Amino acid sequence: MTGTSEVVTREVVSPDGARVHVLDHRTTGDGDLPTLVLAHGWTLDQSSWARVVSALQQRHAVRVVTYDQPGHGLSTLGRGRRATVRDLGETLRAVLCEVVPDGPLVLGGHSMGGMTVMAYAGAHPDELHERARGVLLMATTPELASLRRPIRGEGVVMGLQSVLPSAVPSLPMSRDMVRRATFGADEPDPRDLAHVMSMGRATSARATGRYFSALQGHDEIGSLRVFAGIPTVVLAGERDRLTPARWSRMYHERIPGAALDVVPRAGHMLAYEATDRVVEHLEDLLLGRPLRSSPTP
Repeated sequence: MTGTSEVVTREVVSPDGARVHVLDHRTTGDGDLPTLVLAHGWTLDQSSWARVVSALQQRHAVRVVTYDQPGHGLSTLGRGRRATVRDLGETLRAVLCEVVPDGPLVLGGHSMGGMTVMAYAGAHPDELHERARGVLLMATTPELASLRRPIRGEGVVMGLQSVLPSAVPSLPMSRDMVRRATFGADEPDPRDLAHVMSMGRATSARATGRYFSALQGHDEIGSLRVFAGIPTVVLAGERDRLTPARWSRMYHERIPGAALDVVPRAGHMLAYEATDRVVEHLEDLLLGRPLRSSPTP
């Protein structure tokens, strides 16, 4: 068990004008570890990392920074009607510059958050190599267009949502739809499912639509080579329906020296269904331990 902890709330303004809600989770004790910065996925918020942060800080005195992506949680959308994943990479950079301006880092990203880390790496490779001691890419992909088959009509629906007033909530999804899309277990913990649904309901239609379009245009395959020489873990769920494990296997091969771990029976929400596994990989990266692979569940 580590010493006491405190959470400091910050606000960072991104290059496109978004007001970004940041939580700086600090602990007393040994301050020699890199700072861990975590980016969350589409229609979620920083609280999706809460269980991982808590478990990790019970084991180590590590500083962790989480934040709400623009238009999610308590963060506002930026200027303009079009969003890109590269914009999210610049938001991550703004958080780093304002909240963690120096010292070693470990970066972790889930789903859209993993794409955010890839975008940051592609735009700022020298900064990444100067500071990053490790990277966790969790349930994510470097591109979508060539891998995913669109659902009929989804582009029209998301396009309409993207221009609605900011106060209008996103279209609701049933409990069963969310369960099937995000969890591997047939009966996930009801509290976890309720939390994921609540984050989705709290995301506006405008943010949902704009970042859906951003994800469709995301392509950072060329950025994967930037991670060469940086300890990198690619983590996937065997039953992930949103970013299938086969996608992780494909892009893992483009990162020399990266570890690949496919979690049996887990879906997209690995921070809930495989908390200990996520924490163990983050520990390896923070402590500089050899990386562990388990590509076949």
